[in-house]
Amino acid sequence: MKLSPPRIKLAGLQAVKVGVSRFSVDDPYYLVLSMRWATFLVSVLLLFVVANLLFATLYWLAPGAVTNARPGAFGDAFFFSVETLATVGYGVMTPATVYGHSIATAEIFVGMFLTALVTGAFFARFARPRARLVFSDVAVVAPYEDGRALMMRVASRRLQGISEASARLSYLHERHVGDTRFRRFTELKLERQSIPVLSLSWTIIHKIDEDSPLWNMTAERIAEEQPTIMVSLSGFDEAISSAINDRKTYRAENIRVAHVFTDILRDLPEGFLELDITRIHDTVPIADPGEDDILLDGLVRDAQARRAAGRARGAAQDRVSAS
Repeated sequence: MKLSPPRIKLAGLQAVKVGVSRFSVDDPYYLVLSMRWATFLVSVLLLFVVANLLFATLYWLAPGAVTNARPGAFGDAFFFSVETLATVGYGVMTPATVYGHSIATAEIFVGMFLTALVTGAFFARFARPRARLVFSDVAVVAPYEDGRALMMRVASRRLQGISEASARLSYLHERHVGDTRFRRFTELKLERQSIPVLSLSWTIIHKIDEDSPLWNMTAERIAEEQPTIMVSLSGFDEAISSAINDRKTYRAENIRVAHVFTDILRDLPEGFLELDITRIHDTVPIADPGEDDILLDGLVRDAQARRAAGRARGAAQDRVSAS
């Protein structure tokens, strides 16, 4: 049965890659790190069982090679192989012939490499730095100074701060040149591109003015450009002493117009501040939206409806193809 092309998800940006193998054995390091934990543990168990079955077969093919092993008993050969591979050596069964000693020597040699590889794989998976950042599920277009701005929030799930945190905001859109379609990244200017330390939360702000690619957005532009907003953040995580980076994408359905984020900071006695990360996604509509906000909100809702209809048609086609 032919497998479908692998799907990739990059912080909300979904795609299908054709011509790429799901499991590439020529890149074992990436293969080990990209596996789910359940798949990795099952793979290690299968490797252990297969190695022992192989050496157990070699012992079983030569009766008398192992002392106290019952003739023709494959179970005795298998458990002797397990004890040899793990260098346990209970002493009940031991190699009895030159052939038996040779196979045991080879198994111990292979076992050292397998132990080192599995230990290294476990360490590599555990030692990978993870950002542990939480981005708001939605972005908002809210009043800002004398106009409007695109905003999203981010915070760290760890207790320690992130030093020298810097953010980049990109506008990913389609551009048609003749019969060719290009995907372009246009960087959006931020009010503040970096902060000394991210210890609480950070609202990333892009002012929508005449110089912004988001200025004067129309239904025709949304339909043609299929816009996506991507925010990326990098810094030095003081908790794990490692550089980290993370990103999040926002499509039309993830943008709320004429909304503002709720306040997630609260003053506590003795000068403490309380940060409620559980409410980082919460927004409220502004009391008196302007005509431009209402118009833009309608455009975004239209784009959401078209995208939902496209997904429904794609799902229906998939069901027809499967049947």
